[in-house]
Amino acid sequence: MSGIDLARYPNLWKRGSRYYVRVRVPTDLRLVEKREHIAVSLGTGDQREAVRRYRDVHGKIGLQFEAIRAELAGRDAITKALNDGRLEALSDVQVETLVRGWFDAREHLRKPPLGPGDEEERLRLLREDRARLDEMDPAAADVARNSADRLLADAGAPLIRRRIGGPRPAVDRTGRQYRYLLELVDRALRAENALAQQFVLRRPVAEVDPMFDPDAAPTVANGSQRKTVSELIEEYRADRERAHGQESTDRKYSHIFRALKEALGPDKPVREIGRADCRAVRDFLRAVPKNATKHYPDQSLAEASVAGARDGRPCLAPTTVASYMNNLSALLNWAVQEEWIERNPAKGLMEKGQPQVRRRGFSPSELKTLFAALAQFRETRPDRFWVPALALFSGARTGELCQLQTTDVIQVEGVWCIDLSEFDAEGRRVGDKALKTKSSERIVPIHPQLIAAGFRDYVTACAQAGQRRLFPALVAGSKGSYSHEFSKWFGRFRKTIGFDQPSLVHHSFRHGFRDACRMADIPEETARALGGWAAANQAARYGDRGMVPVLNRAVRKLKFGDFRLSEFGVGKG
Repeated sequence: MSGIDLARYPNLWKRGSRYYVRVRVPTDLRLVEKREHIAVSLGTGDQREAVRRYRDVHGKIGLQFEAIRAELAGRDAITKALNDGRLEALSDVQVETLVRGWFDAREHLRKPPLGPGDEEERLRLLREDRARLDEMDPAAADVARNSADRLLADAGAPLIRRRIGGPRPAVDRTGRQYRYLLELVDRALRAENALAQQFVLRRPVAEVDPMFDPDAAPTVANGSQRKTVSELIEEYRADRERAHGQESTDRKYSHIFRALKEALGPDKPVREIGRADCRAVRDFLRAVPKNATKHYPDQSLAEASVAGARDGRPCLAPTTVASYMNNLSALLNWAVQEEWIERNPAKGLMEKGQPQVRRRGFSPSELKTLFAALAQFRETRPDRFWVPALALFSGARTGELCQLQTTDVIQVEGVWCIDLSEFDAEGRRVGDKALKTKSSERIVPIHPQLIAAGFRDYVTACAQAGQRRLFPALVAGSKGSYSHEFSKWFGRFRKTIGFDQPSLVHHSFRHGFRDACRMADIPEETARALGGWAAANQAARYGDRGMVPVLNRAVRKLKFGDFRLSEFGVGKG
């Protein structure tokens, strides 16, 4: 169809009457994904509809590849630890993964070849082996130990050469993880024996350990019965870091990890955590002073609470405590999913915290004062002018705007728009971009006042200069966000022009946008879609290019009294 450049949609192809997204599997992922290509039907033969559905499907395939890479990274972590001889560095789950892989590779031993009349002799030998295991014969213990050592050697552990006997893996054989490895190998050998007997007799003969039963539903190892708070934190951290990265995990969870260890103790069994323990964590947090690590860097949180009370420092705000408790609930939800505990004792414990400040949007007169002061930065620091201007007329979050790239300003059916997405035009995830929620991904038409003030000219100049990012002066902060330093600067700047009320911050633009939508009688679901507040079904409806004309009609209705952005620097339009 005219107007659609299919070169912008790689891997989009048509077979018969249907369109598909067909992506070659990267070579480095072939250890897990054996297919050379992944093909997903777009469920339509209409080219325009196929293009609309392309991004979501292409993005999901990319996420699938990321999940495979995370799995491979997990395998690599086990191999690296063993290559260094650091068996103790492995978590229980990683030890279980190691033994299960070894067990799976021995399937031929569970299905021994049988000739005519071999069944009776084979059963006799298997029963003798099982009797030795059941009687705790020292020779059986040697079998488990020798098997565990061969497992470690095959997995890449360095070897110690000995004058007497063969080489031995250079790992700590007195440590907890080696003992756990021996326990699992012994269980695997017993399961192997039972499965071999079942194969010979062609019927069940004994209950098989669920961890090694190929017919059982996947379960977490029985070792979860003795998991501790410290292990829960360690394994949840590792799991979340694979999905969201170390920075995000530290930022969101380091405080609750620390509080949980201090309030309950690192050796507290996870299965013994109850409602009273979660209340104890909540009460512990309520006594912690604000910025405890800054004011009392060398003290525990409990010590900081005592020192803060002595020094008269304010405690954590109720909303902050509620946020930490929500993180605790997420941690325990993960424990439920992993079958460490049967239910989440923190669920519903915290009521939604009451905000300490009621924010509002800027009035038209305040907008004039603000942008008259911001106009000085149009040439020297354009981010300080355009980020607030875009926030005012799009309702976008500060972080969404500060990370924009020049290619995120696009034209859809003749309408200039901002494409707020974590993916580029070819469907590849952009590493340094992040959105708050799934519904945050959206296309927002650019308000006529932004165009009249010269925003398109600014974008064109950036593209001609070869700038990848729209605001290159903004650098990522310690937490990876391009908005960190900008938000701090805006907070200082607004006070210099008399806006020192806590109700007026950069997020006030977002509040004002919502108010302007109401004043313009824009339907609620349309307003939610524009601002990225939409629920999943609404995001699916409004997030594609086909809805841009509807959204554009809504955006053009938005007004902020007699405020005109073009008065503070007219562009060429």
